[in-house]
Amino acid sequence: MLRTLKIILLTGFGLGYIPVAPATFACMISIAIWRFFSDFPLLYLLIFLNLFVWGLLFSDEFSKEWGKDPRCIVVDEYACFLLPLYFIPKKILFLAIAFLAFRILDVLKPPPLRSFEKLSGGLGIMLDDLGAGIYTAIAVIILVKIIK
Repeated sequence: MLRTLKIILLTGFGLGYIPVAPATFACMISIAIWRFFSDFPLLYLLIFLNLFVWGLLFSDEFSKEWGKDPRCIVVDEYACFLLPLYFIPKKILFLAIAFLAFRILDVLKPPPLRSFEKLSGGLGIMLDDLGAGIYTAIAVIILVKIIK
């Protein structure tokens, strides 16, 4: 039972098994969490922190069985995409910009993000996405200040 719950969390309720762009689809979980919980900042941050820590621990555990950074593990994407979403207003334009920026940064992995992938286990799985989330958060904070 506990193993099944861990797999559900790691695979984003099974979205990690989608054959094309599972990480992109997993970001929809972040958008749902943002939509329903962004009016409650403390709860939102607790959700982010819990998903990140559980993702770190569980991906570390399962990467030993499934191999280094298995494609089906998408908790890194949907946990870390919550970070930039925290800083945007509830407007579709900012959501679209944050989504595109996060996905592009996650794929391109500018320095030092690619070096994080070399770390083993949960750290290697989670830290590059956390970095993409931080880069995206900085970009959207600046953008929001410019536009407002």
